[in-house]
Amino acid sequence: MAALLAMALLPLAAISIVQAGAWRDAARDQRAAILLGETLRVSAPVTGLIREAKGAAAALAQTVRPLLRDEAACDAAMSHLASMSGEYSLVSYVPLSGAMTCASGGASYDYAGNAIFEAIVADLRPRTVVNPRGPVSGTSVLLVIHPVLAEEGGYAGYVALALPHAALADEVPEDVAAGLGEAPDFVTFNREGTVLTASTGLAEAASILPAGVALAGWASSGRSSFAARTASGQVRFYALAPVVEGELYALGSLPVREAVRLGPLSMTTPFLLSGLMYLGSLAVAWIATEHLVSRHIRRLSRAIGSFASGSRVVGDLDMEGAPSEIRDVGQAFIRMTDTILHDEAELEDTVHQREVLLREVHHRVKNNLQLIASIMNMQSRRARSPETKALMKGLQERVMSLATVHKELYQTSGLTDVRADELLGDITRQIVGMASAPGRSFEIDTDFAPIPLTPDQAVPLSLLLTEGLTNAIKYAEPEPGGSRPRLRLRFAPTGGGRAELSISNDARDGIDPGEPEGTGLGRQLLAAFASQLGAEAQTRAEGGRYTLRIEFALHALEGAEQRHGG
Repeated sequence: MAALLAMALLPLAAISIVQAGAWRDAARDQRAAILLGETLRVSAPVTGLIREAKGAAAALAQTVRPLLRDEAACDAAMSHLASMSGEYSLVSYVPLSGAMTCASGGASYDYAGNAIFEAIVADLRPRTVVNPRGPVSGTSVLLVIHPVLAEEGGYAGYVALALPHAALADEVPEDVAAGLGEAPDFVTFNREGTVLTASTGLAEAASILPAGVALAGWASSGRSSFAARTASGQVRFYALAPVVEGELYALGSLPVREAVRLGPLSMTTPFLLSGLMYLGSLAVAWIATEHLVSRHIRRLSRAIGSFASGSRVVGDLDMEGAPSEIRDVGQAFIRMTDTILHDEAELEDTVHQREVLLREVHHRVKNNLQLIASIMNMQSRRARSPETKALMKGLQERVMSLATVHKELYQTSGLTDVRADELLGDITRQIVGMASAPGRSFEIDTDFAPIPLTPDQAVPLSLLLTEGLTNAIKYAEPEPGGSRPRLRLRFAPTGGGRAELSISNDARDGIDPGEPEGTGLGRQLLAAFASQLGAEAQTRAEGGRYTLRIEFALHALEGAEQRHGG
């Protein structure tokens, strides 16, 4: 609604803006013409004096060469020209060596090494140069330069007429300030962009000139008016007038706020009315949409977002005054949340019952396995031959490993995974405890990472650990200088979704725990358990230490949930 109303009023706003822009352009053009004319009028005396000095310098350059042989006559001629005009502070001839000996008033000076002199000689041509501190007069002067030809060809030097800036900086007439509403500022500059005179004084000229803009570039662009920003950030309007085409230019300026005003009617009025009309339409549209639509949509959005983030308190959705479409959406949301809450409650009840049943199954399996292990223990005590006792003990350890797996399954918070550090730690403690006896104890170093395992991998891994640890205990010997055999057990991830189990011990010379004495059942069981894990058991002997190692890929828990959850 806001967009439609705004677009409906957009043509009127566009017409107002275009009309206001036309008024502004007309006012700017009119003010530019006035400022340009006043710039020429105000700068006329200064530019006339400069043109006069250029002509005098050109004439003097043609007549001064015969006088150079007589220094006194040359000084007299220069003094005569200076007295005729009354505006020149110094009239002189400067040779290429820089030793000035011909000048008005008999002045002399050696310009050799002077930066301004070097720049003039490097580009010797008719020109105007500003010297902020003339070495002879001691004041800021404008030098009008003209080269002097040598008899043998080339240049012998140049004549220079010095015009003091104090005499050039005339005040702006009062009628100019009255016509423009404010006294404009004026500067004159040459084609190199060097400021020659300024109504504010040369020291303050930079404050009214465009920042970062070369005056020579504006002069060559052919533009008569433009707006630019000064170094202080003030936007000013400028009018450019050529005084001597290609040589001398006058520049007048005013702040933009004065240059574009329309008398008593502010320039901003048309734009302000258009803007107010446009904003008013948007305000009406916003109020209408807020009252009819937006506030109800926000309330419904908050309720949906809260429910989606996990909150199950829907609350009362007050849709009174909302359009019928929004009320229908709100009622559909309430019905949907009721259905979801009901289904979630039933699902939670079903999951709870399944969890209780599974825990009970694992608990009973664990008890039955422990009962079998106890029966085996009783039978082992009655056995007379050592081979029978060893066989029964091995079977008992394997049954206890299975019992430990089921104990972890019914004690863990989840029903589809077992923590490896808890499972392997319990099995290690049980086997070491059963193998320990008075006079025979073991030093166990374990490093089991808390990796979640699926039951499909926890069972063969626990049986593999039982078999490998039993063999390691059977053949373990103390290290040289040690009192107890040391066993090292480690289970850790290796990257890429894989893990590694290693069992190492010191053994008697010549006996490899990977090939235990007896029937070879241990090696067969190790190979079978490793095969169930999709891996291969590897043994390595190095320096009397034997290591059993197996690396396998971990199953994703999501797959276990699908297999065990139906």
